[in-house]
Amino acid sequence: MRASYLTAYGGNEVVSSGELPDPVLSEGTSLIEIKAAGVNPVEPAMRAGGFQRVLPYSFPQVPGFDISGVVREVSGPSQFKAGDEVYARMANRAPGAYAERAVVANDLLAKKPTKISHIEAASLPTVALTTWQAFFERANLKKGDRILIQAGAGGVGTFAIQLAKHFGAHVTATAGTANQAFLKELGVDVAVDYTKQRFEDFGPFDVVYDGVCGELVERCINTLAPGGRYVGLVMVSDARAFMSLGLPEAMAKGAAAGIAKYEALAASRGAEFHGPLTRPDANQLAEIAKLVDDGIIKPHVRQVFGLNQLKEAYEAVATGRTRGKLVLDTSKLV
Repeated sequence: MRASYLTAYGGNEVVSSGELPDPVLSEGTSLIEIKAAGVNPVEPAMRAGGFQRVLPYSFPQVPGFDISGVVREVSGPSQFKAGDEVYARMANRAPGAYAERAVVANDLLAKKPTKISHIEAASLPTVALTTWQAFFERANLKKGDRILIQAGAGGVGTFAIQLAKHFGAHVTATAGTANQAFLKELGVDVAVDYTKQRFEDFGPFDVVYDGVCGELVERCINTLAPGGRYVGLVMVSDARAFMSLGLPEAMAKGAAAGIAKYEALAASRGAEFHGPLTRPDANQLAEIAKLVDDGIIKPHVRQVFGLNQLKEAYEAVATGRTRGKLVLDTSKLV
């Protein structure tokens, strides 16, 4: 099969494209003909080895987690059969989205939203599950909550704004000057131009959903109201997140030692700090598909690349300036 893959840990020089052996079906899995695969901002850090302690690669490694495609063969019990259109977030320890075919555990597959294309569907799994789990498993988002969404025009942000509005939150979101009108189109109550304004001036907030992190973490925590909940997505994983990957509690606490100062800062304000990692969940994807088919959530795809253009996609996502999601069309070579 044709695939884009990594030959080692490193920069874009380790990204290659060509023929690899077909994946092998095993009990409890399905062979999926991948039509499209979504690209996520965390992947360049994974390519560089930033997660190799907990999510090691075996080279040549086909990266990528988000797929939309067609079932071609099934082994073991499954609600799906050959010919069904599905989408999925592949297992954290078993990526493989940037290829013509992949073997995926049956219990990770969900019915693809019927009213959108494979390209659009492939843009959803990670951003949708990340946000769903952050809002309802960590932040306990409620109707009437005031939420700040950092990087509102990005892949995670565009989904988060729509979901938060659907559940009755008051949404403030940040973006650059060029994306202010886009934020309004997404339905935000307050659009903040981070090049000209300080988001702190629009608080306090009950929830902060931070897709930027870095130097913003402490600033975001300091905007929380008493009882507020901060959720960070970029290199601020907490012990609970590492334990979800199978690390023993002691190791998980060690891996998360760097965020202790943020947990303490949040506690000092009577607030909570959360640093989750995304978990594949077919039941949640099924709920999300209903929202998409009902017109409540609209995917936003910024650019589509060919299967052999993973280098270019990684270069684009690394800028941190993309509006919406980037997707590989796995049926196309450029």
